[in-house]
Amino acid sequence: MNPSEKKLGRNERCHCGSGKKYKHCHLNADQQSKSMVHRTPAGSESPPAPMKIEQLPGLLEKLSKEGTAADRAGFAELLAKTKPLLTYMGRREEIEAASEALEAHRTEFDKLWKDKDAYLARTHTLFAEESFAPMRFTAGDIKRAFDHVGYPATAFLEKAGETLRAAILYLADKERRDSLALELYSHLPDFVAAGRHLDGWIIQSCAHATGEFGDESNAFLFQMFSFGYDAWTGEKRALDESLLQDFGLSPDRLRGMSADEIDAWLAAQTADPARNAALEAFFRDNPSLYSEAIANMQSLECDCVKLLERPDARFLLLSPEEIEPWLPRMVECFEKVGAVMPENPDSGAPDATLSKAVLDAITSFLREMAQSIFTRERIQQLISQLRKYRSEHFVAGDKTIAGYAMAAIHYLEREDEPGLNRFLVTLCFASFKPANEDAEGGGGLPP
Repeated sequence: MNPSEKKLGRNERCHCGSGKKYKHCHLNADQQSKSMVHRTPAGSESPPAPMKIEQLPGLLEKLSKEGTAADRAGFAELLAKTKPLLTYMGRREEIEAASEALEAHRTEFDKLWKDKDAYLARTHTLFAEESFAPMRFTAGDIKRAFDHVGYPATAFLEKAGETLRAAILYLADKERRDSLALELYSHLPDFVAAGRHLDGWIIQSCAHATGEFGDESNAFLFQMFSFGYDAWTGEKRALDESLLQDFGLSPDRLRGMSADEIDAWLAAQTADPARNAALEAFFRDNPSLYSEAIANMQSLECDCVKLLERPDARFLLLSPEEIEPWLPRMVECFEKVGAVMPENPDSGAPDATLSKAVLDAITSFLREMAQSIFTRERIQQLISQLRKYRSEHFVAGDKTIAGYAMAAIHYLEREDEPGLNRFLVTLCFASFKPANEDAEGGGGLPP
C-alpha cells in the first residue's frame, strides 16, 4: 500500500517524512486528490460519458461567452474555424447515406444541369433560403476584395466581369472554400430527408466544386458573393445620396435633370472653391467611392471609341474634304506595309511580326493625321456635336451610349496632344471606311 493511502491520524507524523503532524502537512492535499478521483455525478456510480464530437461546437460557443474579452474573442475565432468541420464530422454517416440516396435521382439532375438557365434560376432560389445566410459574403468582404483586386466599372457591369470574378476568387481562398464546402455537405441530409432530391444534388455538386476547384467560381460562390455585393452597393448608394444632399441636390431632382442641366450643375460646383474642398474631403473619407469613380471613367474613356462604329454617329467622322489631302499618304502607308510582307505567305515572317509592322505603320500615319487636323477649334466643334448626340440619347433613355459620349467629351476637353488621343486617332481611321461598310458588317475598328 502507498504510504499516502495508509489511514493516518491527524496528529500522527506525516507519511512524507517531514516530521510534521499529518494535519499540518499533507492532509488537505490527500483529501483533495481523493475527492477528484472518486467524484461522480449525483446519483451515478459511473464516471461521466466522454464528450461526443457534435457537442464540441456547443462547448466552444459557451466558452466564447465567458471569461475575459481576450478569451471570448479567442474562443469565438476558434469556434468559427472549427464548427464547420466538427458539424460535418458529427453528421458524416448521415451525409454519406444522403449522398447514396441521391443516386436514384441522378438522371433528373443531369437534365437540369444541361439546361443552364433553369439550373441557375433554381440555384438562385435555393441559396436565397435563410439556412444558407451564414455562408454569404458581407459588404465588408466585398470592399476588402475590391481594395485588393481593383474596383469594377459598376456603371457598365458587362465590362466588370473579370474584376468580379477576381474578387470572388480572392475571397474564396482555400481555407474559406474548405469551410463552405463542409457547411454545404452538412445541409445535405436535411434536404434529402425532406424529399428535395434535386436541391440536394445542387448542394452536393456545389460543395464538390467549391472544395475541389480552387481556381474556379461556381453558382454557389456567385450567389454568396451577390448578397454581399448588393449590400455593398446599398451602402455606396446611401453615401452617394448623402453627398448629393450635402450639395443641395436630391436624387429625385437629379433623375429629372437633362444632360445639359447636369453639366451646368457640375460646372457650378467645380467653380466654387468651398464646394471643391468639400468634395475632396468627401473622397478622402470615402476612398473606395473615388476608386470606383476613376474605374468607371477609365472604362468609359477606353470604350467611347465604340461610338464610331455606330451608323447614327457617322456625322462625327471627318468630311471628304478633310480626308482627301491624306489619301496619297494612306496609299503610301499601305505600300510600305506591302513591302515588308513576304511574297510567299507560307515562308514569311511570323504573324506577330507582320501584325506589329502593319500596326506601327498605320498608327504612325493616323497619329500624324489627327495631330494636323484637330486644332483646338476643330476639337471644340467635335465636342459640340458630341454634346448634342449625348443629349438625344440621354432623353431616349439610352444611358450607355450617352455615357460613352460624355466620356468622349471629357477626354477631348483636356486634350493638348491630338496625335496621342485614342478617340481622335480612331476617328481618323473610321473616316476612311465606306459608309455602307458598317451596315454590311465589314471591318471593325483597330485595337
